[in-house]
Amino acid sequence: MITVEQASNILEQAAGPVGTEDIDLHQAWGRILAGEVVSDRDQPPADRSAMDGFAVRAGDLSEPGRMLEVIGEIRAGDDPGGLSPGPGQAVRIMTGALVPAGADAVVMVERTEEDRKAGTVQILERTKPGQHIRRRGEEARAGDRLLAPGCRVRAAEMAALASVGVSRVPVFRLPRVAVLTTGDEVVEPDQEVLDHQVRNSNAVTLLAQLREIGIEGRYLGIAPDRAERLEELLQDGVRGDLLLLTGGVSMGEYDLVADALDRIGMELLFHQVRVKPGKPILAGRSGSCIVLGLPGNPVSAFTGFAVFAAPLLRRIGGWTRWRNREVAARVLEPLPARPGRTTYHLVEAVLEDGNCAVRPTRTRGSGDVTSLARANAFAVTPGDPGGAPAGAVVPALLWRTPTL
Repeated sequence: MITVEQASNILEQAAGPVGTEDIDLHQAWGRILAGEVVSDRDQPPADRSAMDGFAVRAGDLSEPGRMLEVIGEIRAGDDPGGLSPGPGQAVRIMTGALVPAGADAVVMVERTEEDRKAGTVQILERTKPGQHIRRRGEEARAGDRLLAPGCRVRAAEMAALASVGVSRVPVFRLPRVAVLTTGDEVVEPDQEVLDHQVRNSNAVTLLAQLREIGIEGRYLGIAPDRAERLEELLQDGVRGDLLLLTGGVSMGEYDLVADALDRIGMELLFHQVRVKPGKPILAGRSGSCIVLGLPGNPVSAFTGFAVFAAPLLRRIGGWTRWRNREVAARVLEPLPARPGRTTYHLVEAVLEDGNCAVRPTRTRGSGDVTSLARANAFAVTPGDPGGAPAGAVVPALLWRTPTL
């Protein structure tokens, strides 16, 4: 049996990014850049006014109170043409407009008194060269890198892409993921359920966890405990980049998944990890597809996805930082655990004076699906020693933002 770190390293080495494609800018939100984005010109491309006001010659205004002649106006989007203030002159200017030749400062309108009938403006402040002017190239020079490969495109990155004229965006292809549930005892949520049956919460949960990282999974349904049909569904599932399946990976007489995967030619990477919950987890490779077999208990399946599948998907999806990001958290109540396995405790994470703190949530074990809704994070304790006392600081893996 291997450690969590060893299992994570094996998965990282088993697969790399799945490929790239070019997509329309308007479809790029949430995707991962596959190439760098550089500025196509200086940003801004020319000196621009940062305020509504008047473009002036600072040398005319060493003292406040000077009256200047207003010779014209430049709005954002206007070409200043030959408009250029000389000594004792000013040009009315709007935010974002090009600063005319001859002007070296802008006075904000609030610091002036204009007489439009007389065609004059009085400047009420001492003016310095360069004030309220956004200089050419002060944000970026032509050829400067704005975005790096592996960056996830959000609203701010969309703005950067549009500003440099990128209408076709190079991105990593989204991993193709199939989800399969196994077991004769499992029925779909909309079907009548008997006392000896369980509703299929695992598939719904895994598909939702996939969406949270931007992937639409392909649901294959429920495989019965019959080898022939199970193998058919497994063959279908390994046509993609990752197959997530739940149930049938333990060592019982009717845990058929490992043998079925062997029969379809899967190379076993590992089976069983020193982790709680989720010890029976299985990983393998069939061609270019990675297979992750998660235990059937809902909390175990949820944990297995968060700890192993999510980082793997980020890696093969081209993310620069794919490993889980944990934060330091103070333990408010003891986290009991037996030595021997890294334990992922269901906890409620809260912010106290700007720092993260965690307390265990009520749970009846890895079959208690409702306990997931009461938690928003895992607190992680090592196998030796087990657990953590109140006041200890442990790593926490958040899946929802802590409350204040």
